[in-house]
Amino acid sequence: MGIIEDGVFFDRTCVEIDKAALKSNIREIRRITSPDADIMAVVKADAYGHGAYETAKTLLDNGADGLCIATIGEAVHLRQNGIKSRLLILGGTDIESYEDAVLYNIDLAIYDEESAVALSKEAVRQGRVCDIHIKLDTGMSRIGFPTDGTATEVISRICSLPGINPYGIFSHFAVADTDDDEYTRKQFDAFVRTVEELKNAGITFKKRHICNSAGIMRFPDMHMDMVRAGLILYGYKPEGCPEAYTDIKLTPVMTWYAKVVHVKTIPEGTTVSYGRHFKADRPTKVVTVSVGYADGLSRRLSNGFELIVNGQRLPIIGNVCMDMCMLDATDMEGDIKKGDIVTIFGKERPADELARALGTISYEITCDVGKRVQRIFTD
Repeated sequence: MGIIEDGVFFDRTCVEIDKAALKSNIREIRRITSPDADIMAVVKADAYGHGAYETAKTLLDNGADGLCIATIGEAVHLRQNGIKSRLLILGGTDIESYEDAVLYNIDLAIYDEESAVALSKEAVRQGRVCDIHIKLDTGMSRIGFPTDGTATEVISRICSLPGINPYGIFSHFAVADTDDDEYTRKQFDAFVRTVEELKNAGITFKKRHICNSAGIMRFPDMHMDMVRAGLILYGYKPEGCPEAYTDIKLTPVMTWYAKVVHVKTIPEGTTVSYGRHFKADRPTKVVTVSVGYADGLSRRLSNGFELIVNGQRLPIIGNVCMDMCMLDATDMEGDIKKGDIVTIFGKERPADELARALGTISYEITCDVGKRVQRIFTD
């Protein structure tokens, strides 16, 4: 059951986070992932908008071995709420935040010597050891040491610093979700070659990881010691991603709802919303809905994109406002009234449809659902 079937109250707009779907997804990921590989669940950006703590706890209770985040604030939030699993910050961390990183036992990505030296000093000051993951740039050109053999010496120095434990080494795929498998293989080969060069220099790591969601689904030979599951946790495959190497059943976790707050009929010639970009060419039944761009419903969906009411798709008319939008219900079958539930996306209509309409990806759609939109967890 869910919030609609159970009649759960929400004020104006909410997202339902279906923990049963989340559990099913992580179990499916565990099923298709090499048994030798840990699964790190990516819960950065408030778990892609799903709510970091509740999502993290559910995932850890159902097969995830640790969590990946993007910022020190995200990591500290999880620690302060009782999450004790391994936490890895995938990107850069400001040196000023190293005190918290060491104090809260957070794994850091390291990709330059200056940062490593500063982290070592902080760990020694606290009398602790910080686990690090050496980041390699195999083709993203974002952050990471080069894989041309020139970084072996500096990585060796970093891994011998006091207060530092070289726990992992990793990289990011750039196009694993496309059919450019040649580039993905090139990245993987560069990663493996560099890891082997470091091993020959006496530097080894407990965990090697490079697979993202697409990598997990498509390249089982690349799972290595650890994988990082992101979008697939939340029930979506990357748009355009080729088929997985085996069947995997994913269920969207988030469903976004709003409410009808007003229904009226306007005469022909009446305009709707800011800018007067919609003009009724007939008597028109206008439905006002309690969701707008401040909640994450993009203004670019104005004048045409459809929302779902009572199983029927109704087009937005006029510009999406900050807190509301209007729909055309003139041709709707059946009654519509104040308090009826409006679905923006979810199991009935995936976030991919909004992404395609906006020329973006489903990751951005779920992340953009605003903080003031109530999160309701069901199971």
